[in-house]
Amino acid sequence: MDRVRINVTKLALFAYHGVNDEEQRLGQRFYIDMSLIVAPVLATKSDLLDDTISYEDVIHCAEDAFLEKKYRTIERAASAVGSAIMAQFPTIQNLSVTVHKPSAPVAAIFDDVAVTVDFSRDG
Repeated sequence: MDRVRINVTKLALFAYHGVNDEEQRLGQRFYIDMSLIVAPVLATKSDLLDDTISYEDVIHCAEDAFLEKKYRTIERAASAVGSAIMAQFPTIQNLSVTVHKPSAPVAAIFDDVAVTVDFSRDG
């Protein structure tokens, strides 16, 4: 059985997540990375889209879950994205969702703050 890893990196979304009132009022740009392990994937032999998962569909699912409401923490936002993807795509065995918040309101010099939530059908 072939297992395939599908990666989506730096999906950029503007949203109103955050603990501070100002973050929820003004919003900011977030980036989402997703790594999916899919099995079985017949497309490695058939070369047919119907035999794999459309990453376009995964992206739309992630966008909908991330933008559906305001979350106070990026942990909860990442969990909402991962839960929605796992529910919609039963052939995904493992999934990692990382939400990046490069403009987090912290009095420090840094490139990024990110949280990763991992999902598995194995328990």
